[in-house]
Amino acid sequence: MLSKVSDENALFAWFKPDYPYWWQKAFFDAGAWAIHRMCIAANGVGKSQTVCAELAMHVTGRYPPWWKGKRFDYGGWECWIGSIDNDMQKRGPQRALLGRDLEQLGTGLIPKDTILKEPELRQAGVKSVVDTLIINHASGKPVTMKWLTYEQGWRKWQSGDPKIVLWDEEPRESEYGQEEILSEVFTRLARNSGIFMVGYTPLLGETQLTKHFMNSDDTKIWCVGATWDDAPHMSEETKEFYRKQYPEHQRDARMKGIPMLGHGRVFKAAESDFLVDPYDIPDHWARICGIDIGLAHPAACVWLACNRDTKKWVLYDCWRGENKRTKQHAEVINGRGKWIPVAWPHDGEKRDPKSGVRFADIYRNTYEVNMLSKSARYKNKEGGSQAQWPVIEDIGDLMAAGLFEVFRTCQPWLEEYRSYHVKDGQIVARRDDTLKASFYAMMMKRYAISKREGDRMMLPPRQIPAAITTSVH
Repeated sequence: MLSKVSDENALFAWFKPDYPYWWQKAFFDAGAWAIHRMCIAANGVGKSQTVCAELAMHVTGRYPPWWKGKRFDYGGWECWIGSIDNDMQKRGPQRALLGRDLEQLGTGLIPKDTILKEPELRQAGVKSVVDTLIINHASGKPVTMKWLTYEQGWRKWQSGDPKIVLWDEEPRESEYGQEEILSEVFTRLARNSGIFMVGYTPLLGETQLTKHFMNSDDTKIWCVGATWDDAPHMSEETKEFYRKQYPEHQRDARMKGIPMLGHGRVFKAAESDFLVDPYDIPDHWARICGIDIGLAHPAACVWLACNRDTKKWVLYDCWRGENKRTKQHAEVINGRGKWIPVAWPHDGEKRDPKSGVRFADIYRNTYEVNMLSKSARYKNKEGGSQAQWPVIEDIGDLMAAGLFEVFRTCQPWLEEYRSYHVKDGQIVARRDDTLKASFYAMMMKRYAISKREGDRMMLPPRQIPAAITTSVH
């Protein structure tokens, strides 16, 4: 959770030394390219504070030194903040941005010295509900903050040209018409090249909003998840106490930010069955890397190791990059150990339109990535596109037997694991880049090798010792 401002004259108290958390930083950084961003998260992790903190930076034009995300270096624009109703606005984003009450204006994320005049209030049946507030941007031009509620209906969202729309939680379709409001938001933002930021816990299941973010393969539509395990400020005692208070059917949504999708999740294993704290991987364990090249989606890679004595596998590292060039992807792969063999998809057989060279060969020859000689496959003589269910079942069986572990630091893979599902009997192939990379690695696990074996193979041909057995089954 972001640290709070205690002095009304203070600028942002921003973050304590151990903040922001990884998922908060990922959300902020993604603003550099994504137009629509969502933080779909468990209750209590700090999602509302996160999206409100970014909004506070934009309306004031004040950014911390480490900021890599979207910047608004100019004022003269308007933003909208959406909440369920007046009471939820007051207890949620209004409190986070302005302070506990309007008598202490400036004790929230927005410093008092940037507030140009007293806020205009809404006649709402709830005391001290803000309707409009004018902020002095660092550029010298004001920014107008407009508060709206879903309860007001979609027509209240019909006119205007906001540069930013922030939603704190989502509207219920049956009560407020989520699809109509969402459509108006997109229309307003499209007219002004604006951005959309959302923070919510997915208690309503497979809504239009959830589908918009989770079923899109457009890199400009982006989301990050966060569970109770991603919020160190929550004690184990607190988590265990409240776990017992929630109905079982709500626990995934409230504790992990996993929506009830209305159809089957692909993986059935509970995270507690395979998640482990990171530990040192012995050099004699066999390793393999799997990659997803990312021609039309994010590039990704994962690294797995196997204890040959126990046959236990561990996924110990992963990486996912938006809009990354082949060179950058290759640098990440080589940086984890050039000796580790790399399993790759049949997409690598495609040719670069500029050079005419196969992508797999660009990785192999131009950037010296240790690519396996064949694309990922179950049988050496049967290449091309591979069925996914056999490797999914393989991983599922290993998890059930206690023979597949995942470091809890591998957050991109865990995000995808949680949302991977089927619809109408078919896997929904969205947000699955690191998952796919792990599938390719497991398809080719027979080629995993230890560091000693890898170092030998990296020697010039005449220096290579006697043959090495590399098979891991």
